[in-house]
Amino acid sequence: MRTFLITIVVIISLFYTATCYAAETTIRYKDQPPPSAISPSLSIGGGSDVCVVVRSGAIGTGIFSGSFGTHIQDMNCERLKLSRGLAQLGLKVSATAILCQDLRVFRAMLAAGSPCPINGLVGKEAKAKYIELGIINENNHIMVSPNVVNGGINKPRRNDYGQPTD
Repeated sequence: MRTFLITIVVIISLFYTATCYAAETTIRYKDQPPPSAISPSLSIGGGSDVCVVVRSGAIGTGIFSGSFGTHIQDMNCERLKLSRGLAQLGLKVSATAILCQDLRVFRAMLAAGSPCPINGLVGKEAKAKYIELGIINENNHIMVSPNVVNGGINKPRRNDYGQPTD
């Protein structure tokens, strides 16, 4: 008898639970927009000639939505602008030295037979100085990063989001 009574109680509770869930058909969020995340529209000034890259993004789910945006300084663009400005002032060696902070330019100049200037030296004198400092060997192979000797100008950046680094 006790088993029969427990069985009846379980059946009634299951039936009641099923009925309650089946009756829950009303839409509580009618005419409300779904959750969304809109990416921020970042600008760096209309027509401004600046070396800044804009990054923004957004993600949205049914529960959580979020967006972000940031400005990132483009060091390679700045290097090119500085070099161009120095060249326009007639400071060609200084302009070349700025570009030589990029390891790719350093390698290209070395391969072309005109090494980057160092301490005011150019040409064969500069190559001899690089060999003396152990930056390159007799066969123009780079032994140490030139930026270590040149004051570490090209220290690794954490904000290089797609910009070239050495």
